[in-house]
Amino acid sequence: WWHLQGNPLWLQYIKVPLVTLGYETSYDVFVKAHTGGVSGQAQAITLGIARALLKVSADHKSPLKKEGLLTRDSKVVERKKVGLEKARKAPQFSKR
Repeated sequence: WWHLQGNPLWLQYIKVPLVTLGYETSYDVFVKAHTGGVSGQAQAITLGIARALLKVSADHKSPLKKEGLLTRDSKVVERKKVGLEKARKAPQFSKR
């Protein structure tokens, strides 16, 4: 039983580690993801499932690595700077 709000493609994205190794019917996965958007939650769940499967057997590393499922997306939101409206947006410049 799968429940994920939003685009059904995220559901397919979450199943990729299991499908890659041929375990789509072998494991029951229960996950709660908090905060962030649906996209980020789907990516976090996928990474968690891939890491869990890696702990089951070290032989799973090469197929998971080839699919790029063991790599975390390192992009984070840039902080807002003092004197700027947002991280990079400066107030409108006036000559006079």
